Amino acid sequence: MGFPQNTTMALIHSVILFLFMNFRHCQLQCVKEALNDREFSINVTTHIQVESGDCIRIPYEIKMPENKVKVPHQRIWFRGDQQNAVSSTAVRNTEAVTEDLLMLGALPRGEYEYGIKLEWDCNQTYIFPTRVRVSVSALTRKPDLLVPIIEEGQPATLSCFAPRLCYANAITNWKLTGTGGTNLPMRPKYFDWNDRGSLTLRPKAYHHNLNITCVAEYENNIVAEKTVTLNVKFTPRILGASQCTVKGKQLVCECISWGNPMSPITWPLAASLTDFSVSSYSTAKTVNSIITIPAADYNSTKVQCISSNELGQVAIGIPIQNTGNLNSNQRQTSTSILLWITAVSACLNLVFITSLGICIWGKRSQKKVGEEMKTYASLNRDQVEPEYSVIPPRLT
Repeated sequence: MGFPQNTTMALIHSVILFLFMNFRHCQLQCVKEALNDREFSINVTTHIQVESGDCIRIPYEIKMPENKVKVPHQRIWFRGDQQNAVSSTAVRNTEAVTEDLLMLGALPRGEYEYGIKLEWDCNQTYIFPTRVRVSVSALTRKPDLLVPIIEEGQPATLSCFAPRLCYANAITNWKLTGTGGTNLPMRPKYFDWNDRGSLTLRPKAYHHNLNITCVAEYENNIVAEKTVTLNVKFTPRILGASQCTVKGKQLVCECISWGNPMSPITWPLAASLTDFSVSSYSTAKTVNSIITIPAADYNSTKVQCISSNELGQVAIGIPIQNTGNLNSNQRQTSTSILLWITAVSACLNLVFITSLGICIWGKRSQKKVGEEMKTYASLNRDQVEPEYSVIPPRLT
């Protein structure tokens, strides 16, 4: 059974009237009221000093007029510009005095300024004029870096433990630098790591004295670092700068060894000599040893040098670069070779001079014959031409 038409029309009019009255009521509610600064206040520390990585706590107390700040309203903290909100709290009570605490995460070093504002219906806003300045000093906490004994060819695991900063965990990375601070590539052939602070190193001797750094990265661009210098143990090497030379009547040999631990040098030939001297000095895992002996007392073309440490031993024969002042047998050999070279050179010069003379003489002979032939041809031509000249006809 349907409704009568009059009843339906009355119901529609009632709905329209209800909506109109509510709309009018909302319009009346959204009229902005004039706000008096004297009715608002905030009690807060205006300068806070913390270290980078610390949690930032800002306790505060605000007073506001209950009859003007409606509920619910928003309490908004901002940094710098009021549009840059960092915290927003919905307030549903009507208390005129409110105590609260703003908690901020860790921040990098710098100066920051914070403010607070209230927002409620009809786009009503009140911004407290007081600002809070937060000074953040540099981060002093560093990761703990554990490094085992490292030996060439033996895998070693380094462990990095990054501190928690304001309840935040870090992502761990690694970097390799030279003594001058230059960044070096970490090739997978020698380095393997993860973001949980573990690094596996397969060391070589040239990794010794390089710097390895654990880099702990947090939110808000906060970085903590810990650097150690790698101490790689390795067997000694004889460097290419080692040499033996003859200086006057003395044979002087220098052997340079590089090893970790330090690698002392010995000269086997010293055991059979009575007239010799040895001097040594060391620096940066390098040992320099110099032996001096009379050149006439040594008959070989090489001098053996031996270097050793707890990891191993290496021996090498160092060639003698200048044999000009060795013993009599060596001098005779050198003299014979020199004479032979001189004789060959003289013969070659003689052949060259002879060939050059023949060549010059031949060219001069050809030139002379040519000139004689030209002269002969010219004489013949002068004698023949009158006999075959044309006789002009006589006039009658």
